[in-house]
Amino acid sequence: MIKRFLVAFAMATAGMTAQAWAHGAVSSSSGQCLMTLGPTTMTFTGYQPLKSRDQFCDDIPDPGPTIVVLDAQQDELRDMLLEIRILRDVGQKDDNENLQANTEIYVEPKKYRTGTLNFEYNFAKAGKYIGLVKARNDDGTKEYVARFPFSVGQTVGREAASAALLGGMALLGAAAWYWHHFHGGKKTPPATPSA
Repeated sequence: MIKRFLVAFAMATAGMTAQAWAHGAVSSSSGQCLMTLGPTTMTFTGYQPLKSRDQFCDDIPDPGPTIVVLDAQQDELRDMLLEIRILRDVGQKDDNENLQANTEIYVEPKKYRTGTLNFEYNFAKAGKYIGLVKARNDDGTKEYVARFPFSVGQTVGREAASAALLGGMALLGAAAWYWHHFHGGKKTPPATPSA
């Protein structure tokens, strides 16, 4: 019974952990924030200069003026038209649903020969958002899209959820150790033959 509980708890914790850190096309590797854009990558860095000098690459810590910088890692992207759109996440089933009404910011397609695309925006409200970065060639025969959900001003809740998950995993480990040490490791002594 306890083993079943521990296995179920471990599976639920793993599922919640994966969901808590899911950020679509954005990930962290070797100290860099990378965005996958088709077969190519871009580094992704955000700043809030009025709040702190810290960089971020997924959730934006607070509402307010924000600078986002994307750098192409491959020359292919320097020859493509790049655009970015930030949508409010209102639970839409498809990103194109009420596209104009849900658009928070739109940076029109343009070639960035230096490979660096940056924009500034003042996020007025905390909430959930969706970032869309598109790259397409001149004739439109090739297009890459990166989609990454993120939040603004909700990192405290995410950090608390992460701490709770890590605490739950520690509790699971302690329970497994206790079970094995006090219940699973005991052997029944062999019966002594009666004379």
